[in-house]
Amino acid sequence: MKCLPSLSFKEKAFLWSSILLAAAWTYYDDFFELWPALVLALVLTSQVVGMLFIGYFFLGTREKFPRIQFWLLASGFTLVRFLVVFFVLQHHLPEWTVFHYPGRSLFFLFFTSAAFLFIGYSYAIYEWGLAAREKFVSTEKKEALQFEHPITIRSGGTTVHLLTTDILYLEANGEYVNYHTVNGNYLCFQRMKQAERELKAHAFVRVHRSYIVNPEHVQTSTHSEIGLKNGVRIPISKGYKEQALSAIGP
Repeated sequence: MKCLPSLSFKEKAFLWSSILLAAAWTYYDDFFELWPALVLALVLTSQVVGMLFIGYFFLGTREKFPRIQFWLLASGFTLVRFLVVFFVLQHHLPEWTVFHYPGRSLFFLFFTSAAFLFIGYSYAIYEWGLAAREKFVSTEKKEALQFEHPITIRSGGTTVHLLTTDILYLEANGEYVNYHTVNGNYLCFQRMKQAERELKAHAFVRVHRSYIVNPEHVQTSTHSEIGLKNGVRIPISKGYKEQALSAIGP
């Protein structure tokens, strides 16, 4: 079962539903003919899968726990399942089963309906937490890398230390590279290839033979150009179009 965490919610739900279908069919087969038992097992499985998916895809997308929707859905599924019990199962299952006692069966059905809905909702929240933690760790690592390893260049005979968060974009200027930052511009005797290698670890993207962009300062992008937050527009060349769009997006 160690492979289960690598499965998506849909894959896990279908795996669980397959096990439930087999178990339900085996149970109903003792009291019904072959095909009615299979139909009842399918109905039970579809109800459970439906509750899990509604909890995951509908309730799980809400920022706050949707109490009203949750209880309404739990009540609705309970009513549907109780009708199946009342009209189908009650007269075919042994008297010792809970389905011969309306009060008990109603409580059992409501409890399980709420539980399945909440399981789907909880799994969605669990995935939210994983994504948020991954984003937080990634941001922390990136910020630590930026502050621990600033970019060092020579500009105008002076050594300058630049934080990568302050760099907007780089522009080739003959044998020089112009570092455009939030604090001003710095002209450095350097080749773009060298600058690209140094900034690759900081997720900078080469979008043109003359431009390297910091994605953090990108506001808009199309298939032909990038718009920075300060209003500067930078062209995307055909040779770098694929890597630019994959890193920044269209």
